[in-house]
Amino acid sequence: MPTAVSKEAPLKLEFIVVGGGLAGFAVAFTLCKGGHKVRVLEKQATLGAPSSGLRVPPNMSKILKKWVGAEELAKIACLNVATPWYDLETGELMGNAQWKPAVMAETGGDFLMMKHEDVHRLLHRLATEAGAQVEFGVTVQEVQPGDPQPSVVLEDGRTLMADIIVGADGPNSIVRKTVLDVDDDEAEPSGYTAFGGIIPASEITKDPELTMLLQSNEWPVWMGNNRCICAHPVVRKVDCEHGPACSNCPKQKAKSEYAVQLCWPDEDAGTPPDVKESWFDVVPTSSVRFGPLSPLVQRMMDMTKFLYRSRWMKRDGIDYWIDETNRIVLVGEAAHPWFPSGAHGPAMAVEDAVVLGTLFSNLSSEDQIPTFLNAYQEIREGRTTEVNKNEASAAAFCRLPPGPARDARNASMRLSRDEWNDGSDGSMKKEFEGIAGLFGYEAEDAAQEWWVTWGRYGQAARESVQYGFETATVEGMAHLKLDE
Repeated sequence: MPTAVSKEAPLKLEFIVVGGGLAGFAVAFTLCKGGHKVRVLEKQATLGAPSSGLRVPPNMSKILKKWVGAEELAKIACLNVATPWYDLETGELMGNAQWKPAVMAETGGDFLMMKHEDVHRLLHRLATEAGAQVEFGVTVQEVQPGDPQPSVVLEDGRTLMADIIVGADGPNSIVRKTVLDVDDDEAEPSGYTAFGGIIPASEITKDPELTMLLQSNEWPVWMGNNRCICAHPVVRKVDCEHGPACSNCPKQKAKSEYAVQLCWPDEDAGTPPDVKESWFDVVPTSSVRFGPLSPLVQRMMDMTKFLYRSRWMKRDGIDYWIDETNRIVLVGEAAHPWFPSGAHGPAMAVEDAVVLGTLFSNLSSEDQIPTFLNAYQEIREGRTTEVNKNEASAAAFCRLPPGPARDARNASMRLSRDEWNDGSDGSMKKEFEGIAGLFGYEAEDAAQEWWVTWGRYGQAARESVQYGFETATVEGMAHLKLDE
C-alpha cells in the first residue's frame, strides 16, 4: 500500500492526538508512518457520524491517492468534471466551470466528490493499520502544559502524558484554550447556518429531471438571495454477487446517494441563539424557511427529509498554534476554523497532517522539536489564511443579496456563459483558473523544501558543535570551520 512518509524518524516520540475527525486520523497516520507512537482520543462513542457530501479538490485527492492507490480511492469517489451555476429562484443557468482533464493534470490530482463518512472511515483505517491506538468515548476535560511532557485530564479521572499533544478537536477546541491561555471562546455568530442532507438514489430516481443530476459527474451550485445550495452525487462501495474483489462491477460504481448542502441566513434557518458548530444537530427539513425556489430545487428539498445543522461561528485569526512550552500544537480547524460545508477545510487539515508528519520523520534530537513545530506553523499559516480568504469570498459571491453587486455578477456570468464552451478567454474563466491554481499545492514538497533549506542546515550546525566545529553567525552556517 502507498504510504504517507518514506522514512522513520531516528528519534521516536509519543503523541496524544485530541480529536478523531479527519484531521486527527490524518495526522495520526502520518506520525505513525514516521515511526512515532500515537494515541487518538475521540469523545464520540463510535466511529461514524451524521454526514453529507465532501468535495475533495486535487490538492487533497492526490494525497489520498498516494496513501491508498487510485483504484481503492475510485471505489468511494465520483469524478467532478464541471460546476454549473444556476439562479436559485428561476433555475436559469448562469455559467459553467469546466474542470477539464488537461487542467486537472497540471495540478497532479482530480476533483472528486465523496461522502464525508467514507473519507472519515478511510482515514481511521489508515491510522489504525499504521499502528495508532484509538479510544472512542473519551472526553478530555483539561490539557496541562508540561516540559518535557504535557498531559490531558480525562472525564473518567485518568491523566495521560505524552511528549507532544496535538489538538485536532475542531473549531471548539479545548486544546486551543491551553495554547492561547484563555478560558472563553470569543466566537460570534456569522449570521449563517450550514445544513447537509442526503437523498437516497431510490428516491431521487422517481423524478426524471433529478435523475439527470444524480447521473451527472457535476457539482451544481444554486445562487440566491443571501443563501445558496450546492449538491453532488455520491458513489458508495457495495458488494455484488461476485464478491468484494469485483472492482469492475457496475453495482460497485453506482451513484447511490445525492448529497445536498445549504448555506442559509439564521433568520430563515430556524437556528436557536445558543447553537454553535456541531453537525450532530438533526432537524427536519420542514423547519427551514426556504422562500421562492426553482421548481427543480423545490422538488429536491422535498425529497430531503432531514438535515444536519452546523452554525457558522466567526473568529479572529489564531496567531499561535503552539504553546509556550513547544509541546502542544494545533492542526486542522483547531488551528484555522473553517466555515461549515466549505470545500477546502478538509483539504487544509490533511495538508497540515502531511507537513507535520513529514517534518517529524526527520527528528533526531529533542532540541529539534521547537524548530519543527514553528516550521509547521510557518509553512501552513500563510497557505491556510489565503485559501480560507478565497473560499469565504467565493461563498459570499454565491449568496449576494439583490442590488448592484448581484446585478453586475449576473451580467458578467451571462456574458461569460458561452466562453466556457468555445475556449475564449473571459473574465469569469480567469477567476476560476486563479482558484484552480490553489490545487497544485504539494504539502509534502513544502515540508521537504523547508527541511533541505533550513532543517538540515540546523542539524549540520548541531553536529559541528558535537564534533568540535563552530559557526560565528546564522548566516555563516554554510561555512563551518575548525576550531583554532
